Amino acid sequence: MTIITKRRRCALRIERKMGKIQQIGKLFLLWWWLSAVVIVPSVAQPLNDPLYRNRYVLSAPMPPIAKTQEPLPTVKPATGMAALSKRTMSLAEISAMATYNHPGIQQAKRQADALRGEWIQAGLKPNPTVGYGAEEMTGHQAGIHGITFTQPIVPQYKRDARQSAISHEYQTALQIYQIQHQKAVNDALLIAYRIVFVYRKCLILEELTRISQESQQIGDGLLKAGEIGRSQFLDIKIQAERTQIDRRDAEIAYRTACGELTILLNFPTRELIEITDPVETLPPELDAATMLAEIKIGSPELRQAFAEVESAKARLRQVSAEVGIDYDTNVALAYNTETRQNEFSVGVAIPIRIFDRNQGRIQRAKSELAASYRNVERLERLIAQRCERQLGEYQTARNRACAYSEILLDAREALDSAFSAYRLGEYGSHELLEAQRTLSVVQIEYLDSLNTLMESHILLQGSLLSGGLEKPGTE
Repeated sequence: MTIITKRRRCALRIERKMGKIQQIGKLFLLWWWLSAVVIVPSVAQPLNDPLYRNRYVLSAPMPPIAKTQEPLPTVKPATGMAALSKRTMSLAEISAMATYNHPGIQQAKRQADALRGEWIQAGLKPNPTVGYGAEEMTGHQAGIHGITFTQPIVPQYKRDARQSAISHEYQTALQIYQIQHQKAVNDALLIAYRIVFVYRKCLILEELTRISQESQQIGDGLLKAGEIGRSQFLDIKIQAERTQIDRRDAEIAYRTACGELTILLNFPTRELIEITDPVETLPPELDAATMLAEIKIGSPELRQAFAEVESAKARLRQVSAEVGIDYDTNVALAYNTETRQNEFSVGVAIPIRIFDRNQGRIQRAKSELAASYRNVERLERLIAQRCERQLGEYQTARNRACAYSEILLDAREALDSAFSAYRLGEYGSHELLEAQRTLSVVQIEYLDSLNTLMESHILLQGSLLSGGLEKPGTE
């Protein structure tokens, strides 16, 4: 009896343990089914969900510009500006083509060559003259007739002074040539960087336009469902319309910049251009005193001003040398028909400096020399003023670029959070699209800051010069 009771108790224990194992197995099967049917689809977003494509306006996260030199990732949709055919060019190619056959550079070069010809002419001696004369003429013949040779004499020091003045003018013309060369390079690079950033802005605005249209469609549905008011829907609609305007403005700006560059490079036809160089490397911080000193040392404008001072000194020496006396010499060979003898005569004509001692030209040369000194001072102040203004724009743009590189990280993190909340059902489509819009707007402001920064950097490194198609010699 006791043995039977113990066996029954053991069977009951085994039966209870098996029941617990079966319950655990059922719970495991239930958890597996929920994971496969409910949890996994809610985490894995379907590939055909349009909101998944809107997660980022750009195809990959944009790293902080101050920490990397990798190019900005760009969206290349099948339609829009990215689908249009473009001519790819590098910045080095653009710089080389900008100076090749540039009319302003060629004009300055020819003007310098013209002064070389004038320098040669100033050193030449005056030509002699030959004349015929007849005296004591009767009805049939002259009593005395013969030929006369005249040779003006210009002292060598006068010719040297004239050549020296023209030589300094030639040095000034060479500096004008350097100015035109630097202006042409700067103009081309300024337009090239504008093309880069405006083109990327077009791509972002195309994506932002699509987001705005989807927001408007969702807003229309929410309005009909009574979840938002009319005023809120109108705000969504106004944002979509403003985005359309910004996109069209960016496209016009891009086509205009490409047109300017094709004109500057003298292309036969107007083409859209795409720059292949990475242009996102953040320029270094600049010290105002050091930058100004470097600009003054390398500025062709200042070198031109100093060359004009030396040219004014040379002109003063020239007009002072002109006070010296030029004289004419002549030799006459004649035949006297009455005496049937040859006659020979020599003459010298020397001007007497009583009234005209070139004092007017000397006074003018002195005044021009004083004005050239003042021009150097004026230009130094002008360059300092330009440098100060450009440095302010450079520092402002650089600060904005650095700040926006951090803001982009926050905007991207906010979009990730919004996307996670959308997958869990905590956010609706409208909230997710607003997060995407915020990221797009920050990216556009970031590109604008980079564009301003690179323009200021080009001008500071290029002696603050621009306007290569203007007349050579004008500021």
